[in-house]
Amino acid sequence: MTAEEHNKTLATLHFIYGAMHGLTLLGLLLLVFVVEIATLGANSISSFWVASGVVAFVVLLFAVGLLPLAVGYGLTKRKRWAKPLGLALAVISLVNIPIGTALGIYAFKFFRSEGGIKLYGGKASTTGEGELQEALSSAQPLMKWADRMK
Repeated sequence: MTAEEHNKTLATLHFIYGAMHGLTLLGLLLLVFVVEIATLGANSISSFWVASGVVAFVVLLFAVGLLPLAVGYGLTKRKRWAKPLGLALAVISLVNIPIGTALGIYAFKFFRSEGGIKLYGGKASTTGEGELQEALSSAQPLMKWADRMK
């Protein structure tokens, strides 16, 4: 694959990753509202815990829902800010086993490859096309799922 194809693949994977997590969090929010409405008479949750939950939800929505969408957009338009943001997201996504881990490794390998350096700048690395293809093979289940959704 060429560097442009790897860039397009990585952008698509970030869009899918962000959509999966964002929609999951919105579903969780809907569930919380339904439970809150169903138990309207029993106000057993203090306002401190409600505020803490809202803050945690907003942070999670930004980190795993909106940030991948921003990185995917930046990669699609080949913006320079997409590389540092993508690397930061790769670190965050490594915790999410197995999909986030595969995406994080693939992002690291791409940005450090010769093609990634040509597109986004940076220092030269010893990552070759073979290692990039190996990292891409970890993301194949997510890509197959995306193809079925088209």
